[in-house]
Amino acid sequence: MDNTALISLALIIPSQLAESQSALPSAPVVDDGGAGHPARAALVRARLATTLHRLAWAIEPKEGF
Repeated sequence: MDNTALISLALIIPSQLAESQSALPSAPVVDDGGAGHPARAALVRARLATTLHRLAWAIEPKEGF
């Protein structure tokens, strides 16, 4: 089987989704304001995920119940 079509779709679809689309061809494109502090946001998400995992492990039933 030729996988060229699948590879091309895998390369084309993400690039199409990354571009902004407007309703009208002459509509202005508004910047989303930047990403802010992506490293800080990732750190906060990681710490939150760790906390939630530890909480879930603490309240899960022990084996033998």
